[in-house]
Amino acid sequence: MSSMYPPPGGLPARRCARCGIPMPPDVVNCGQCGAYNAIPQPNGPVPPNTNFGPPWGSAQAGQYPPGPSGPWGPPGMPPVQAVPPQYIPTGNNVMPPSQFQRPSQPLTTSGQNFKRPGQFQQPGLDNYGNFPAQNFYAPSSSAVSDNFQSGYMNGTGVADQDEEEDERHGPRIGLILGVIALLIVLVGGGFLGAALVQNRARNNNTTSSSTKTPVITTPTVKPLFSDTFVNNSAGWDLTSAPGKFSVAIGNGRLTLEDDENKLLPEVVPGRSFGDFQLELDAMLTKGDKNSGYGVYIRAGASQDSYLGVYYRFELYGDGTYAIFKGTLDSSGNTQSMKVQGYLTNAAIALEGHPNHITIIARGSTMTFKVNGQTITTYTDDSYKGGSIALFVSNLPQTPPGAQATFSNLAIFPLT
Repeated sequence: MSSMYPPPGGLPARRCARCGIPMPPDVVNCGQCGAYNAIPQPNGPVPPNTNFGPPWGSAQAGQYPPGPSGPWGPPGMPPVQAVPPQYIPTGNNVMPPSQFQRPSQPLTTSGQNFKRPGQFQQPGLDNYGNFPAQNFYAPSSSAVSDNFQSGYMNGTGVADQDEEEDERHGPRIGLILGVIALLIVLVGGGFLGAALVQNRARNNNTTSSSTKTPVITTPTVKPLFSDTFVNNSAGWDLTSAPGKFSVAIGNGRLTLEDDENKLLPEVVPGRSFGDFQLELDAMLTKGDKNSGYGVYIRAGASQDSYLGVYYRFELYGDGTYAIFKGTLDSSGNTQSMKVQGYLTNAAIALEGHPNHITIIARGSTMTFKVNGQTITTYTDDSYKGGSIALFVSNLPQTPPGAQATFSNLAIFPLT
């Protein structure tokens, strides 16, 4: 095996023209840097006092002194020769020698000095002609200059931690705010939508309850009395006083109107009824919501009125109802006494909407229904039978003028 060191007393070892390390005499490619080195001829001239300066031209190595045997010192380094491309080993990162022939120049970090003038000077060769390998790399984080504060980019390319945190927090804060705003919009929209749905459902329920046609079951027997009010074939009293009160029949309804804050009754002509079932459609078409309309049953005359004693079922435009009983005082004059009311019931439609009234009088028990639902039951045995009358009531505390219409009247016997 050949050695890179010459035998004692022989010629000094060859050195690589690029990196300057000793080389075996029979090797042409440097084992350190891979550069090509021609083998010198045995009889070639050796120039005296050869300077072994570095090929990069930055720092200068010392000269060998003349030897004791004469001017012949150690053989000089062969001149640097250009390496043919075919002899450059593949896969190495060594640059051609010509690029290392430049004087030392400042090196800067690649694009980021974080607003500081920090530049790194290219180091020179040592006294052996070697380029310190560790200086080819940017300084590590442990070797950063004191001018760099903790967190700024160091030689390893680590970015400023504070700035990175700011960049992270910025989008996160914006995202959080956006999510909160979206939640507010969604929740607010949900509440608004629920309110609209509930309001619509409430309106629909109100409309359906007021306009829904009730299912009414009427007796199949022949009625004791009935009238569709197409004309006055039944002989109703149509006496009217313009500006005071009026009675009219036509277009399938009986219309009663009072304009003097009084009660205007219209008695079913020529008949008296004991036990019965009455079916009737009625509606307050004009007047204050406190105005009333309804039916007298089992009514009788007194010395001051042809309806002095009675039971009266009255509805009002605000959806309430009441039951009154007519009695006589010690002088024989009529006294009206409220026995039930004023009570609200959801089955009663408001002013401007029709109500179907059902009254069943059996003995002392009287049942009052509106739109198919039982409103109340009243028991009293004072009156066994009497007249039936329809009425409109323009109460004294309300503005003058109240109008009610009646249609589809039928009075059936009880079986």
